[in-house]
Amino acid sequence: MKIPRGMSLIDVVVGVALILIVFLALLGLLRASLLISSSSKAKAGATAVATTHIEYLRSLPYDSVGTLGGIPAGPVAQYATTTLNGIPYGVRTFIQYVDDSKDGTGASDANGITTDYKRVRVTATYIFRQEEREVAVVSNIAPPSIESTTGGGTLRINTVDALGAPVPGAGVRIQNSTVSPVVDFTTFADLEGIVLLPGAPTSTNYRITVSKDGYSTAETYVRDATNQNPTPGYLTVAQNQTTSSTFSIDVLAQLVMKTFSPIRASSTIDTFTDASLMQEMLSTQVSGGNLMLSGAPLSYALSGSARSVSFAPSYLSAWTSLAVSASTPAGTSFLVSIADSTGTLLSDAVLPGNTSGFSTFPIDLSAVSTTTYPALQVRAQFSSDGISTPAIASWTIAFDEGPVPLPNVPFTLTGAKKKGTTGAGVPIPKTIVSTTTSALGVRALSLEWDVYELSIPGYTIVTASSTPPYTIAPGTATEATLILQ
Repeated sequence: MKIPRGMSLIDVVVGVALILIVFLALLGLLRASLLISSSSKAKAGATAVATTHIEYLRSLPYDSVGTLGGIPAGPVAQYATTTLNGIPYGVRTFIQYVDDSKDGTGASDANGITTDYKRVRVTATYIFRQEEREVAVVSNIAPPSIESTTGGGTLRINTVDALGAPVPGAGVRIQNSTVSPVVDFTTFADLEGIVLLPGAPTSTNYRITVSKDGYSTAETYVRDATNQNPTPGYLTVAQNQTTSSTFSIDVLAQLVMKTFSPIRASSTIDTFTDASLMQEMLSTQVSGGNLMLSGAPLSYALSGSARSVSFAPSYLSAWTSLAVSASTPAGTSFLVSIADSTGTLLSDAVLPGNTSGFSTFPIDLSAVSTTTYPALQVRAQFSSDGISTPAIASWTIAFDEGPVPLPNVPFTLTGAKKKGTTGAGVPIPKTIVSTTTSALGVRALSLEWDVYELSIPGYTIVTASSTPPYTIAPGTATEATLILQ
């Protein structure tokens, strides 16, 4: 009779793996389904919020369809918040007059009325998976009867880049505190880089600021005691006239300033107050401020050796020399050699006479390559008659170091673009950046395209990777390395 076999461990493992694969797939599908459902719910809510707000605006009297601080003016807030189904939404309302092309536009308008109807754009924004999303609804609202003039004029803002090409989506902020109601709102340039605002109240004090993420900023400037001739000044809107002004913005450039001190002579010395700078000592000792053979008078070791730790200057430019201060009583001698960071002696081809050792100093190290040998060790071999010992009181490795980062250097960059002149006709620069390099001697700056003069009070530029003034083009990266005295 055949006895039925039970499940082996392999059967159990395979079965569990198959079940796990199936459930993981189902879990992935469930998660994707929940995300799609949540996304659809949030988007549907945003659509409902925007649509409801549009219907509210359409229910208002035509003359009341406008925003606080906007053109046209009205009681509707430019920005508001609301919550629907537990989801918070931000609501932005933008309303503007439209000059319909059917009866001509601008000066060619058949009836001279450029405020034919109003266009409303409501944007509902929400956060989904840590990302801002939006739903926009646009509607035209026409006057209940024949169109009529609202007075005022038309404001046209052109946004272009450094080459004169349009900058779509540029933010244009219009402010005027001298009209009633006060004007203060932000809109965005169309695909042609234009913002057109019919129905703007007549005034001489329209302040315009044009900006975009990652771009420079352009604006109008107020006339004051210093800037008596602003360029450009605040804009003027006249009755039934179009005021047009062009503002240039472009991608910011990066300028990295690096300041260094010149190459200078430096050295590392060991006066043997202890053995902390020694890596290897065989039958040798540090005693009384000297490196010598082990033992005591009349019983010194007959020979011995010592090797220093590696000397590796951070900003090594050139090796210079090795100087040794020592005493050699009768019957004693010592030789000094130079080794690399592993303790291997430099060959005679690199440093003539090195393998035999040196007894006269200083040793000329100027031919030793800093690239091949960025670190050196000093090695000494001693011999004695046992009665006395040679004693090295100090050794000094001299080298040139640099350029070394020069920290906290104050400097000023002054752009060539002007924002006006004083009453005496003295130009006033648009951009003046006064700052310092960091503790590492570096400062990165985001600048608009321009030509910048450099001033570094208290220092003289010895050499520079690029000589100021700096011509900075849009979207470029420039590095200026300065050696300062």
